Amino acid sequence: MPGSMEQPSIRVEGRDDQYALLNLLIRHGIDYDNKPLPPNYPKFEPSGSVEAMLAEMGTAVQLSSGKAIGFVLDADSPLANRWHAARDRLRNVGVDVPKQPLAEGFIGHSADYKATVGLWLMPDNKHDGKLETFLHTLIEKDDPLIGHASNSTELAMKLGAKFPDVDRIKALIHAWLAWQEKPGLPYGTAIRAEYFAHDSLTAQAFVSWFKNLYGIP
Repeated sequence: MPGSMEQPSIRVEGRDDQYALLNLLIRHGIDYDNKPLPPNYPKFEPSGSVEAMLAEMGTAVQLSSGKAIGFVLDADSPLANRWHAARDRLRNVGVDVPKQPLAEGFIGHSADYKATVGLWLMPDNKHDGKLETFLHTLIEKDDPLIGHASNSTELAMKLGAKFPDVDRIKALIHAWLAWQEKPGLPYGTAIRAEYFAHDSLTAQAFVSWFKNLYGIP
């Protein structure tokens, strides 16, 4: 169970999400390398799973001590189900979440706990998907290897690859990363190394949501 927070918090599903988003923010000039962090920079808190995050949402808002708190979850499929699951839990702690996701991400307020609360569904609050779907937007459309990775992933499935269809995008991204200068880097390290771009429209929208939620200029 989360404890009372000394600084703002952003809850993510896992370590891949934590380091991918952290390094994306650094690429956008939000200096997480500089310590100590400014008081409005949130601490990343991986929940371990979407189920764990949903279970702790209400308690996390209650213990936020009036500070901003954000939640970043995979939309998966269908997005509407994940949105309503998160919405129900936030409404239980006094956050008026709309019935439909907002393309720019949701930012609201819990009057009961004096907390600003944000919600972002990967990749873009509009489409089914996950972190890897978000990362796919950071690969140049004319990159010759991403098309080859897509074709190779499809062929691998026909040849009996064991990954489930829901993880097809994850297999594609890992195949693409396997062919970079340093093969197989973790997502965050690959973003820091600029294998991924940082300025897709989806990434810009996420960074804007993040800055608005935590009051970062």
